[in-house]
Amino acid sequence: MMTEESGRNEQSVLRKLAVPIVIGAAVGFVTMFGVSKLTSGDLLEGLSKAAEMAVLVGAFYILAGVGVGLGSLRPRIGAKILNVEDVEELEEQKGKLLTSCIAMALWGAALIVIALGGEGGIIAPLPALIGGVAMLVIGSGFAWVSYRASDELMQMLNAEATVLAYSLTLGVVGVWAMAAHLDLARAQEPIEMLTMFYVIAMLATFIAAGRRGLLAPR
Repeated sequence: MMTEESGRNEQSVLRKLAVPIVIGAAVGFVTMFGVSKLTSGDLLEGLSKAAEMAVLVGAFYILAGVGVGLGSLRPRIGAKILNVEDVEELEEQKGKLLTSCIAMALWGAALIVIALGGEGGIIAPLPALIGGVAMLVIGSGFAWVSYRASDELMQMLNAEATVLAYSLTLGVVGVWAMAAHLDLARAQEPIEMLTMFYVIAMLATFIAAGRRGLLAPR
């Protein structure tokens, strides 16, 4: 009896994991393919590899924000894709998720605008700076609203992710800068540093969430 129940639970977990894994893999492939086609065209052929990577990371931010946002707007569908217990939990978190998703999408768009405003890009430097900073600030405003609406657990998670991101930034960007200053490594391009901030922030969030068991299938 226990064996049968355990088997059913395992199948349920596998089904719960299968949908987001397949969707995530498909979205990742389409994103990489789309960005590759875009940057290899005549319009953006002068874009540096570092700027191309920034566009790719920004696109992932936008797609993640849009995907989770749409899932929260359609709780019955979102509950099958997102890591929540049921539709009711997703409905309760809708407001916090939406503001957080808007922030993520705006941050991703800011990175893309800055990347496309550099050498070989298609946006003039000053408009790119104004647009990028504006989206970064507005996105941070939405993130603050989401943080203020979060419960104690999520606020602690955000604080832990922030500390972890700071430590990882010092460990990666800081050590690289030290090596470059001592002529032991090439100097970082500004867009590379900005992209690493984005990647490290996302990595720190996943690590903090995983340590609190929030990535386990529910």
